Amino acid sequence: MNSASQQPPQGTWHQRAGRALRNPLYRRYFLAQTPLVVGSWIHSIAIGWLMWRLSASPWLLGLLALCDLGPTFLLGPFTGTISDRMDRRRLLIVTQSAFIALVSLLAFLTLTGQVTVGIVMLMTLAIGVVTAFDGPSRQAFVAELVGLDDLRNAIALNSMLFNAARLVGPAVGGAIVASFGEGWCFLLKALAYVPMLVTLATLKGVKSAAREREPFFSEMRRGFTFVRSSPTASRILILVGVCSFTSVPYFSFLPVLADKMLKSDASVAGMLMSITGVGAVTAAIVLTVFDKLSILRLYPMWSAFLLGLAQTGIGLSQSLPLTAFLALPMGFAILSQNLASNSLLQHYTPSAFRGRVMAMYSMMMLGTVPFGSLIVGAAGDRLGMPFTFIAGGIACSLTALVVAALPRPPEPPAPSDPIPNTETA
Repeated sequence: MNSASQQPPQGTWHQRAGRALRNPLYRRYFLAQTPLVVGSWIHSIAIGWLMWRLSASPWLLGLLALCDLGPTFLLGPFTGTISDRMDRRRLLIVTQSAFIALVSLLAFLTLTGQVTVGIVMLMTLAIGVVTAFDGPSRQAFVAELVGLDDLRNAIALNSMLFNAARLVGPAVGGAIVASFGEGWCFLLKALAYVPMLVTLATLKGVKSAAREREPFFSEMRRGFTFVRSSPTASRILILVGVCSFTSVPYFSFLPVLADKMLKSDASVAGMLMSITGVGAVTAAIVLTVFDKLSILRLYPMWSAFLLGLAQTGIGLSQSLPLTAFLALPMGFAILSQNLASNSLLQHYTPSAFRGRVMAMYSMMMLGTVPFGSLIVGAAGDRLGMPFTFIAGGIACSLTALVVAALPRPPEPPAPSDPIPNTETA
C-alpha cells in the first residue's frame, strides 16, 4: 500500500477538507458538477409531478421509479465491463451528449403539450439506460483525475455537493413547476449538462491505466470473480444493498409517514427530508476531514447498525418531535455508509476492475430501490407502514452485527494506479 495513503493529511482542517481541489483537473470537474447536481434534483421533482399530473396513479409513480433505476440494476454487469474496456472520458462525453438530447426532447414535448404518460415512461427509461453507463464510469473517472491519495477526499466532496444541492434543488424545482410548469425544469436540466460536457471535452492530461482486453464475457466474469475473492468488497456490497433496500420505507414513502403515521401534511414530509439532508451533509463534511482508512473501515458496518436503529425508532414513534430527532442520524447513517463504502471499494480496486466494481456498487445502492419500493408498498398495504419501518430497521441492524462478528479479513493492498497529471488543463 502507498504509505501516503496511510498517513493522515497535513494542514488545517479546512485544508484537509478540500485538498482534492488543489488538483486543477478535479477542480474543473467539481465546478462543472455544481449546476448538474442542482439540475438533477430539479428534474426529479418535475418528472414525478408531471407523472402525477398526467396519471394521478401511485402505481404508475412506482413504475416510473422502476424505469429510472431499473436499468442500473439490470445492466450493471454489462455497463461496468464496457466502462473498463473504454476510455472513460470519451464514454462520459457520449453519455452527457445523450442526456442533453433526451432531456431536451422531453422539455420540448412537455412545453408544446404533446407529452403523455407513455412518453414520460419511455423517456425516463431511455435516461435510465444512459445513467447505467454514466454512473460507474463517472465514479471510476474521479480516481483517474486525483489518484488514490486524494480519492477519498474527492468522493466526500462530490457527496457533500450532491447532498447540499438536495437542500436547494427540490425547493427550486417545486417553485418552477408551480410558476412555469415542468417543461422549464427539463430545459434547465438539459442546459446544466453543458458545462460538464465542455469540461470533459477540454480536459487534457488525464492518465488512464493500460488495460489488456479479453473477450467481453470473460472480462465480465472476471469482475464477479474479483468481488467474490475479496471479502472486503463482498461484505461492503452486501451491506450497501441491505441498507438501500431496508431504508426504502423512509426515503420512498415519506408522504405516507407524514400522513398516516404522524397525522400531518406535506410540509412535515418536506421538513423531515430537509433534516435528513442536514444529517447527510454533516456526514459528508465529517468524512472530508476524517478519512483515514482505519476510520473508514468502521463506517460500513456501524453506520448500517445506526441506520437500522434510527429506522426502527421512527417505526415505533408516533411523535413528530421524536421522528424529527431521529431523521438527523438517519441521514448521517445512510450517507456515511454509502460514502465510506464507495471510498473503500475504489481505494482497494485496481483501475482495470473499477468500472465493474462500481457498477456492482450502483446496482446495490440504486438498483435495489425500485424493487424494494414494490415490496415495501405491498407489505405496507397488508401489514401497515409502521411494521415495514420496524422490520426493515431490525433487518439492517442485524445484518450489520452479523458482518461485524465475522473474522476481519486482511487488509488488501492498494493498487498501483498511475499518478494523475496535476498540470493546469
